[in-house]
Amino acid sequence: MYKSILLAADGSDNSFRAAKETLNFINENTKVTILNVIQVEKSKDAILHGEDIVREQKEKLADIMRLYENENVTYNVIFERGIPDETVVKAANDGDFNIIVLGNRGLNALKGMMMGSVSHKVAKRANIPVLIVK
Repeated sequence: MYKSILLAADGSDNSFRAAKETLNFINENTKVTILNVIQVEKSKDAILHGEDIVREQKEKLADIMRLYENENVTYNVIFERGIPDETVVKAANDGDFNIIVLGNRGLNALKGMMMGSVSHKVAKRANIPVLIVK
């Protein structure tokens, strides 16, 4: 059982499946940190248009939060601005986590195919185990 899990989630179906997968290897002492990375370009657009980007991102994570609440999982949510793979790796390497869990494709699957997926970049650079969920 892991004590501290970093779940990188963007609100996609794959990130929800990754959240469900964590239920297979946690117990009542496990804490899950849900990390949502707000991409720099999106962050700039939101500021220009006065959008509440954190509220929008929180809505995308609502199914994961509901899942964890229904299963009595201790969790917290962190929003960071940045480049997804770099931000996840930095959070994992700087934090006190036992494992990173993330989906194999996020909301921007086309960009992932063109430039390499976030999950594979994280797996290459993280200092802790990475579980990529299909």
